[in-house]
Amino acid sequence: MVALYKALADSVIDSIQSGKLKVGAKMPSIRQFKDQHQVSKTTALNCYYLLQEQGWLQSKPQSGFYTSLPWGEQRLPLYPKFEAMITKPRLPRFSMGERDAPFYASQLAPELIPLELLNRCFKRANCRSDNGINLYPQAQGNPKLIRSLSQHFSQHYFPISESIVITNGCIDAVCTAIEVTTKVGDAIAITSPCFNGLLELLANLQRMVVEIPSHNGELDLDQLEHHMKTGTIKACLMSSNHINPQGLVLTVQQKQVLAKLATQYQVAIIEDDVFLELSYTKNNPLPIKHWDKKGWVLWCGSVSKTLSPSYRIGWCEPGRFFNQYLAQRQVKFYGVSQPVQNTLHEFINSGLYLKHLNKLRLTLAQQARDYYQFLQQHLPTTARLSTALGGMVIWIQVPKLNSQKLFNTAKEQGIFFRPGKEFSSRNLYNDCFRINTGWPISLSSNANTQKEQVDNRRDELKKLCNLVIQQCE
Repeated sequence: MVALYKALADSVIDSIQSGKLKVGAKMPSIRQFKDQHQVSKTTALNCYYLLQEQGWLQSKPQSGFYTSLPWGEQRLPLYPKFEAMITKPRLPRFSMGERDAPFYASQLAPELIPLELLNRCFKRANCRSDNGINLYPQAQGNPKLIRSLSQHFSQHYFPISESIVITNGCIDAVCTAIEVTTKVGDAIAITSPCFNGLLELLANLQRMVVEIPSHNGELDLDQLEHHMKTGTIKACLMSSNHINPQGLVLTVQQKQVLAKLATQYQVAIIEDDVFLELSYTKNNPLPIKHWDKKGWVLWCGSVSKTLSPSYRIGWCEPGRFFNQYLAQRQVKFYGVSQPVQNTLHEFINSGLYLKHLNKLRLTLAQQARDYYQFLQQHLPTTARLSTALGGMVIWIQVPKLNSQKLFNTAKEQGIFFRPGKEFSSRNLYNDCFRINTGWPISLSSNANTQKEQVDNRRDELKKLCNLVIQQCE
């Protein structure tokens, strides 16, 4: 027997598909819906939550619920098939000004950062006599922060020990993991396309790469296993949740296989899991680390995407490499800012971090829908858009597009994004580009956003879409 809330959800979906309910129509409030169907508030809430997860409803803060179409209705980007081989990553060229442009870097808009709450936590955390604010930070990190992080992830995601090392952001955590598991000249397996920041890091560390292709959202694990078995690669560097730039989440089966392969061939997997906590649905994904029983996965993350990039707080749970990892940190670093560690501990321990995440996820989900609808309306009909269920980036593919040429033209008008070729060490993805969705383009998505800011972003995005159309005509 179908649960009542699911039956009600099916009825709403039928009304949207049949045209009885127009896309974008305002839905009754939870209370009105409950009274109309003579059901409990819990049933009404579960119905609306299910419709939101499936993409048939949008929640707009201080406005209500509106009908929409699931993201899967659009055409998804196509990914090339190729033979994985050793290549050399290239260093990208950019200016600091580009980093602060709304569509360029994958980061939150300033108005989405809970600055006032963070400042309060800073004052509370650093006025206590036992905060160690005048001492050098411990090499592993503040024990209180480590405990808070361990408890947070264990309670809401997966069991994680207190063998966590605090770092200056996720890239810093990944950098040490690379230095511990490989040496100069070694080849490291990466997903393709791969986050440009990781490619930049690998180039600076003088490592080679082996790009592993994907198809229909799954990695080519046969090619990956071949390179593990033959010893071509010495480590893997990859994400598995809301992968940047394509937004994919690897299946549970693939994550399990990856953990098994790492143990079988004794090849470390460095997992960049910076978007783990930005899932748009209630079902939080699990990292590869969850299935790692022998410590071959070095799990890295940070609050740069969820809280603020300026805090520069990250971490690594290095598994069997803990001693080497900590020793490498002690040689090169003198710890992470103690006041900032104290603040993050206070923010997590007080429950404010979880409340912030719950609100932020809804906001980012709404923003993503705003971007998808805008892009579908203004890009050529041949455009293909990724379907992300978390994170804050969209991967766009347009046949016949030269995204580097598009970037050069858009840059002259002060519009910045990431062209596709920056996400590969090979001549791939020239017809693709990535934009950030962390900055609101709708007043309904965030109450703190000013109309002028929204109008400017929408104008920039529309200009970008027009440039795409002009190039592809």
